[in-house]
Amino acid sequence: MVRHFFLFVLAVAPAIVCADVPVTFTALLERQALANAVDITQFGNLNVADVTQSGQGQYAMLLQQGVLNHIALSQTGSLNQAVINQFGSNNSVQVIQSGTNNLIQIEQWGNRQFSIEQSGVGAEISIIQY
Repeated sequence: MVRHFFLFVLAVAPAIVCADVPVTFTALLERQALANAVDITQFGNLNVADVTQSGQGQYAMLLQQGVLNHIALSQTGSLNQAVINQFGSNNSVQVIQSGTNNLIQIEQWGNRQFSIEQSGVGAEISIIQY
């Protein structure tokens, strides 16, 4: 997410200079618990979300809108679910799931790149690309 902060600088002469400084935010989240869930929504130009989950009941819902989208998601446990939506130009998804009841849903608009590794009993994948 790109946020704009206004920076005020007092120069040597009695004048105030105002500059619009863009700052890019990324999300890096690591969860380790019995019932861990994450919901990340990113709007902006440079989107990056890295999520690592360990535990019993992982759930990740990730939405990115912007130009440079990237998600790297790793889930380990027994009840894995990942729902990923990317709307933008350079989409990239990497999902690694290990466990029992795997589910991955990916919807991409843009350059549509993904890599999936699933091991477990459920192993269900749904991919929609435009």
